[in-house]
Amino acid sequence: MWVQKVHSRKESIYNVLKKNKDQEFFTTFSTWETYRPHRLLILDSSFNPPTKAHANLLTKALASKPANYFDASLLLFSMNNVDKELTGASALQRAQMMELMSHSFDHPVAVGFTTHGKFVDKAKAIQAWFERPVELHFILGYDTITRLFDPKYYTPIPVQEALASFFQSCYIICADRGEADQTFWNQIHQPIERIQLDADLGFISSTLVRQTKDQDKLKSMLDPNILQFIQDENLYSV
Repeated sequence: MWVQKVHSRKESIYNVLKKNKDQEFFTTFSTWETYRPHRLLILDSSFNPPTKAHANLLTKALASKPANYFDASLLLFSMNNVDKELTGASALQRAQMMELMSHSFDHPVAVGFTTHGKFVDKAKAIQAWFERPVELHFILGYDTITRLFDPKYYTPIPVQEALASFFQSCYIICADRGEADQTFWNQIHQPIERIQLDADLGFISSTLVRQTKDQDKLKSMLDPNILQFIQDENLYSV
């Protein structure tokens, strides 16, 4: 049902993307349009494609807090990632797959896009869109969090100074696969919560999905609706 629905919304989503392509932040889908959350959980990724690991990250982060701690969640894609070119699925196809993923949760979820690659700028854009302070909780993988604190993105401003305003309203939940370097953590002075994926999902990555042709393996890595969409769109030659 949901696959057919996102197919039917293709033109509508495309028009939203086209109309807002220069906006710093906007949404293509939301189940919480009627109110504005006070505490927002954000899963920022390339979603190329969304996998069971992505879903597990959101589930784990939600479960790490008391029930109803987060008012809503946001699946966020940056159209100008600081380290990646846009290959594979188009922005439209990612929007559709992210929308499919949102239906996996009994929890208010939106699909958002930003033109920013740096988290400092993403946070500012999201705050501006809400037009009032919102507590933002970003779920980041270990590779991403090391980039967040990498001085090269802020030169000549010191990292702590550059991130000071970010940590006034933003919090980090780090999801790692056991590759974390304790030396790195010893250098971090902000309180960062750490979670881990379920053991049977830790091996999953979008790259692995794109390289896999075996249908049984794909079923173990993808939600059935996502897999169906990929097959319908002939994405990644699956």
